[in-house]
Amino acid sequence: MIILASIIYFSFKTKVGNINKKEIIDKDTSFKPCSSIIYQYYSTNGGYKTERYGIRKVISEPIHQLKFPNFSGNINVRFVINCKNEIGYFKIKAIDQDYKKVEISDDLQKKIVAIIQQLKDWNGKHEDSYYQIQIKLKNGKVEDIF
Repeated sequence: MIILASIIYFSFKTKVGNINKKEIIDKDTSFKPCSSIIYQYYSTNGGYKTERYGIRKVISEPIHQLKFPNFSGNINVRFVINCKNEIGYFKIKAIDQDYKKVEISDDLQKKIVAIIQQLKDWNGKHEDSYYQIQIKLKNGKVEDIF
């Protein structure tokens, strides 16, 4: 019983829904979810007010100016939109076309987060939810943002 209680305690202490607190890139911000329940992006109406068009309009140019590693694949940027329409708890994972993990430097991850934080028209619908933005690369060049 004590072991089970320890596992549950440790799990709640280190995880925020599906984002492990140890993996959060923006740890030094004041961002906090409003609740302990964070809905998956596909089970809520939260998101960006002008959807993908608005996201691309704001971040496309600065994302294209970044220097990415020379690989073809996707960079997944996952984060939380809270009930106050703030974003945080960023996590980035990159994979190549063979679904093998690709390392992205901490500096590049912070630059990507800073660009995405320029997006201000979030609509959390009074609840916390995950959201993700994909950056598709071909030979290190941005091919799409979705």
